[in-house]
Amino acid sequence: MNLPEADHEARDKALAGRSAARRAAIDLALGAGATMTSRPLFPGAQSAMQDVEPLAGLRATRDLELGVRYIATYYVRDARGAGHTWQEIGEALGITPNGESELAGDTVAEAAYSFAAGRPDTAWRYGRSFAWRCASCDGVISDKGPFNHPVDNEPGHTDDCTRLAAAVAAWDAESARFDAEWEAER
Repeated sequence: MNLPEADHEARDKALAGRSAARRAAIDLALGAGATMTSRPLFPGAQSAMQDVEPLAGLRATRDLELGVRYIATYYVRDARGAGHTWQEIGEALGITPNGESELAGDTVAEAAYSFAAGRPDTAWRYGRSFAWRCASCDGVISDKGPFNHPVDNEPGHTDDCTRLAAAVAAWDAESARFDAEWEAER
């Protein structure tokens, strides 16, 4: 069965990511004092592969997971500062709405915001926000997500911020389009 080219590319990217993660996990485990062992490729296999002890590998993969997550928030912060929307960030992350239990959100944008700011139920006392620096006005923005008007969601912009003005214009245009469609259906 032949897969479409896009499926081959997705599979190749996934395999490359897994291979890089495995190499990094082994390197971390060895750096922490683990030793290499030999284990069957699969139960009953005659062929063996070199690997680290399972618990050492597990500790290393958890360290990698937490480290990658930490670095990912910096890329999200930089992307927001450069003017990218939560929708664009979600698409870059390959997020689907409610596709992962920890990424609450009815839209790609909302799920991307959950990726960066945490689930809604984790911020019950003070609410959620995600801080980033606006490249247009140099303000520190306390982003409240893609839920309401940009003026309400992005406090911290200066009064003359061109990025905020563009976000407001886009929001207003989308609202006008939605209102016109709703009126046309009545």
